Amino acid sequence: MRLPNTQATAIASMLTSLGATPARDDMDERVRLEAEVPPTIGEATLAELLRLLVRAADRFGHSLQKDGTSVIWAEIDADDPQDLRGES
Repeated sequence: MRLPNTQATAIASMLTSLGATPARDDMDERVRLEAEVPPTIGEATLAELLRLLVRAADRFGHSLQKDGTSVIWAEIDADDPQDLRGES
């Protein structure tokens, strides 16, 4: 059984440990996390983050902006929409 909140928490914790401030958006069918990537992040650390996203997210992306900033986002689907609200 998938645990969307656990996966979202793991992703948010990783982003926070990198110095990012993740924003979380809970919807009925999914949770979305988004954070600006700190410019000091190294390639090895970014690769580790991407490996986590491959395992924990249903969709993710890394957008590079014209101003040089970049944003990582991830979405985790709920098997049951109640999973995201903590109900059983």
